[in-house]
Amino acid sequence: MQKTRRMLLSLAAVAMSAATLAQSGTGVYVPGRRIADQAITVQAWGSGTIAETDEVALEGTHSVRLSTRNFFQGGKLIFGNPIDLSQAYADKGSLLMFTIRVADAGMVIAGNEGSGAASGPSRGAGLAGAGGGGASGDDAGRGGGRAGGGRSGGGIAGGDAGGGDAGAAASSFQVAPLRNLRFVITTTDGKRSEGFLPIATSTSKEKWRRVGMPLNAIQGFDRTNKIVKEIAISGDATATIYVGEVTILSDTTPIFGEPNVRELNLALGDEREFWATASGGASVLKYTWDFDSADGIQVDAEGQVIKRRFRVPGEYTVTLTISDVFGLKQPYSTTMKVVVNP
Repeated sequence: MQKTRRMLLSLAAVAMSAATLAQSGTGVYVPGRRIADQAITVQAWGSGTIAETDEVALEGTHSVRLSTRNFFQGGKLIFGNPIDLSQAYADKGSLLMFTIRVADAGMVIAGNEGSGAASGPSRGAGLAGAGGGGASGDDAGRGGGRAGGGRSGGGIAGGDAGGGDAGAAASSFQVAPLRNLRFVITTTDGKRSEGFLPIATSTSKEKWRRVGMPLNAIQGFDRTNKIVKEIAISGDATATIYVGEVTILSDTTPIFGEPNVRELNLALGDEREFWATASGGASVLKYTWDFDSADGIQVDAEGQVIKRRFRVPGEYTVTLTISDVFGLKQPYSTTMKVVVNP
């Protein structure tokens, strides 16, 4: 039972079925096609790395792999054909959706000769600080990523070979927990806007996660001309992230939820755990609980899983409200009945 509950909570928090989202949308980075065919180039951000890779793919054979250490180090997608999102912005249901996969400790990340560069062959493409290609090299062979060791391992990024002669030796690594994704949008008018997305590194059957934010909720995007020429991506911890798709989708999925109990009969002083699963398309959801409707619906607790001890006998109506943190959808509410015996 406990294992099932954890699985349901994980899936409800981060897994979003494509069937729940409108299928018409604007492709920003389309899976199944090479980035060159989409007029997309990549560039390192800070000491992060980024490159197209054939290690894993959402569709087809390739994805984009980036390494990050903090919110200011990652990689950029640069669009040779800037994308006009002004029409999509007019629809409050339109959101920017990333389909990503976070590398786990069981994965093996191979070196990639010089393909993660912002410029020239002096940069490798492996995980920053973990071998498989360094962060940046020079003619003296200095650079990041020393775990691989040597030129053939791609550990020290050799300046004349872009991360070692071969850069083909693989390295496994322990991934730090990654909780949030940051993206920064640059539009053709030179303005920048940003958003932060909560993600989860727990595995699922498919391992790919869809995380998104309404265009109307992206900080500063309303003040731009909405023609996107670049998207920079980073995370809040050291990790390797595969980007399988970036798209604009219209999400009109209503919020719906189900608590773990509908009726309870308790002894005075009993403590019980309340939790709920919910769906809401791509919405980031907030769970609030009121434990006594007699004094009006208030926020007595917040969280998907909470505990409550009942110290006064009587009958109580517990109200669960699930809402979109951006306030763009109608909240969903449901009730439970609790009897506390003297």
